[in-house]
Amino acid sequence: MKQHFQALSNYLEALSVRERALVLFVSMAIIYAVWDGLLFSKQGQHYQHLLSKQQHFFEQQQARDAAIAKTTAILIAKQRTAEQNKHAVNQAQQSLQATKLQLDSVLNRLVPPTKITELLRSLLLQTHGLKLLSLSNEAVENISLNNSNEEQAEQPNDAVTTLLYKHSTTLKLSGNYQQLYQYLSALENSEWGLYWDMLDYKVVEYPKAEISIKVHTISTDEYWIGL
Repeated sequence: MKQHFQALSNYLEALSVRERALVLFVSMAIIYAVWDGLLFSKQGQHYQHLLSKQQHFFEQQQARDAAIAKTTAILIAKQRTAEQNKHAVNQAQQSLQATKLQLDSVLNRLVPPTKITELLRSLLLQTHGLKLLSLSNEAVENISLNNSNEEQAEQPNDAVTTLLYKHSTTLKLSGNYQQLYQYLSALENSEWGLYWDMLDYKVVEYPKAEISIKVHTISTDEYWIGL
């Protein structure tokens, strides 16, 4: 080692001042280049590492923001759907209540099924000379909420909800025209309402005639009463 240093020292002493200055400048340039390369290489690696971490954090933040935005949109949609459903239920309840009031108003004017035969007989007693040949109650019929037979065919039987029932009565009377007309007028002007289904008038032996009348009432009671 000493030999190398001694040789280097002898080499430098043999150089001129200008050559020594040049060697010194080159040596310092080499040392600076090595130091600069080592230092800035580590700093560059560190900088690249920081950039990579920053990019990773940025992507994580974007993912979190997207998740928050998606969750918020779902919550808003659910809230809107719940409010719409609540509004629809309220509207349906109001419509149902209004329909019920209208239905009650109509039913209150109709003769109850328990009074229909009593009404027909009482009017008969007010018409002198008119004879009752027969009086019979028909089978109770369901009145569904469906508006058409096609709708009923599309729905299963258990999906058709019956709320109302039709009670029909058929009576056959015998008398002259004036007596029959008086009975029909009394029935038409009664305080109780009835729906007419059929009226058949025929002269048996003048002035005697027979008339068949079929009327019905509507109620929420599915049971008939006996004659």
